[in-house]
Amino acid sequence: EYQFRGAESTVRAYVRNHRPVSDGARAAAAMLILAYRPGEDAQADFFGAQAIIAGKLTGVHVCAVRLCYSKLPFLVAFPHERQEAFLEGLEGSFRFFEGVPARISFDNPTTLVRKVLEGHSRQEQDAFVAFRSHFVFSAHFCTPGEGHEKGMVENLAGASRRNYFVPLPEVASYEGLNAYLLGCCEKEKARRLRRERGTMGELWGQQERTALRPLPITSYTIGKLTPATVSRSATGSFETNRYSVPALYQKG
Repeated sequence: EYQFRGAESTVRAYVRNHRPVSDGARAAAAMLILAYRPGEDAQADFFGAQAIIAGKLTGVHVCAVRLCYSKLPFLVAFPHERQEAFLEGLEGSFRFFEGVPARISFDNPTTLVRKVLEGHSRQEQDAFVAFRSHFVFSAHFCTPGEGHEKGMVENLAGASRRNYFVPLPEVASYEGLNAYLLGCCEKEKARRLRRERGTMGELWGQQERTALRPLPITSYTIGKLTPATVSRSATGSFETNRYSVPALYQKG
């Protein structure tokens, strides 16, 4: 009706570029730039790797924890990813960092989470609630399938595989492997990441260490209590193993 001689695509392009932006579109285009204060946050996860232990190629499970401000890492290996291993790995990281971060981000492992609720709410395992109550930190659980929400520890896993497990470390025991990994973490203190004002060790030692929550005075016992019946041979069974117990517990 206006005798326009252009193409329909020209009109559509004009409307697209001049149409008012809805609130939903604005929200989708928004970006959140992450910045962390000293002692505020850490991220934790497990990753798989291989090592030669006592001459045998062995698959190991590495608990990785990383402070978000200084980026200082902590690594410790276990033969499994059970709850006891996760809690022991976290406790080891607190000793290495010389304090406890205010919040730690996790995936949703069943060792820590009993049920995933709406949003970031979770029904946590009782043993994990008791553990974090003792060390006084809060837990943040990522959206299922959104591993980028804890990208710092995800990157740590990849870098650790490439740098610490290539070539495969050869050790006599898990104690030897963990001594090696602890040495690797100590060396990281001297490394300066791009765009950072100092090395990891400087940022941790000068700013983050004093901002971490102090370690509890009393120790925390990590373990699993399981009722067991003692046989006439004075042994008790746990999973696939039998253990000797004092004769006074022997079944009559």
